[in-house]
Amino acid sequence: MSAVVAAHHLVRFPDWPTGPYSDGDVVLSGRMSREDVGTVLASIAEYNNEGQHEADGPSTLGVLLDKDVIASGGLLVRDTETGVEIEPGCCVGLETWRDWRYLLDGRTPWLGHDLRPEVRFGDGVQLGAGVARLWPDSRDTGGPACEVGIAELPGHLAAVRQDLLGFLELVREWAPYGMGERLADLFDEHFHISAPL
Repeated sequence: MSAVVAAHHLVRFPDWPTGPYSDGDVVLSGRMSREDVGTVLASIAEYNNEGQHEADGPSTLGVLLDKDVIASGGLLVRDTETGVEIEPGCCVGLETWRDWRYLLDGRTPWLGHDLRPEVRFGDGVQLGAGVARLWPDSRDTGGPACEVGIAELPGHLAAVRQDLLGFLELVREWAPYGMGERLADLFDEHFHISAPL
């Protein structure tokens, strides 16, 4: 499991150093490059500014300080045996990453649409055992699934939380315009990072 922010909607962002934009997601961790951190900041800023650039970089980031910040993204889950990936769908945000805990008691988190993933539970889920099987598209469940062991889920989520804490430290260090501390605190609050799982 990896926490990701979507960068596909970025076109050109000249206000601070960023990495190359793609149709994919940027994985969040304490091992990111400075450019990738810049890409994530640009993505979050544009998403919350509804695609409109403010007059300058400080204004673009400053708008975030007065908002309930959301980020296009969430958890990317990859089955290392089958290679099946479940990506955050449309209308899923990083702020809901903890909802994956719902699997622990047999409930399904919101995973988005376009494509809408399918979740099915094996025996033993109510007892904290068994597996949740996920397919990227509910219209095509005939192939291999991404299997999440229920007993291993807390460990996976704890690892995601550690990656997010590492990302916050990089934001504190590298965010431009002296805004690192305020942005890290903002992201911590709105993306529910440092609170215990």
